[in-house]
Amino acid sequence: MPSAKYEKTMNDELRQRIIERLRRGEDLPREWARDIFPPEKVEYELVYYGKEREGDILANTMAVPLQEVRTFGKTNGDAWRNMLILGDNLQVLKRLVEMKREGRLCNADGTPGVRLVYIDPPFATRQEFSGKQDEKAYSDKILGARFIEFLRRRLVMLQELLTDDGSIYLHLDTKKSHYMKVILDELFGEANFRNEIICWTLANKT
Repeated sequence: MPSAKYEKTMNDELRQRIIERLRRGEDLPREWARDIFPPEKVEYELVYYGKEREGDILANTMAVPLQEVRTFGKTNGDAWRNMLILGDNLQVLKRLVEMKREGRLCNADGTPGVRLVYIDPPFATRQEFSGKQDEKAYSDKILGARFIEFLRRRLVMLQELLTDDGSIYLHLDTKKSHYMKVILDELFGEANFRNEIICWTLANKT
């Protein structure tokens, strides 16, 4: 039996199209999902093809074990060491989220999670980047909705990783910052936005 919200948000035309497809034994288009099951308690959102539910991102991402390669600074017993981690950052973030839940990722005062996150992701520049010795550094060719969802999946993990009083700084340029502001408002709440820091780059015309 459809819920009251289902009845109020689905128009008659869509309802009839759903019935006809089901009678023919056809699958329903993925893009109808948000009309059939509208998000709850969301004042607004950025809708695009391929957008996953937050719960699915958290549940379906595989965690990888962290292997110590190098440590930095003084260690605090065996509880934690500063590390550089090489690998898929989405899978690493899932492992860090698990460590937080296990009580193994804590601040000095015992608070679980991370208080400060700074991320400098690709900017959707359509370019390949090389290191100092011309070795391939990374590819920045994910564009459009794929780029937004690529970054959003990591922000979903970071939301889980942050402490209640934590802060996140997202470094982007003008190509995608406006899209990601909407995504950040969806995940963290517009009231939690603090400020935007803009750095001007001036070209030398001489």
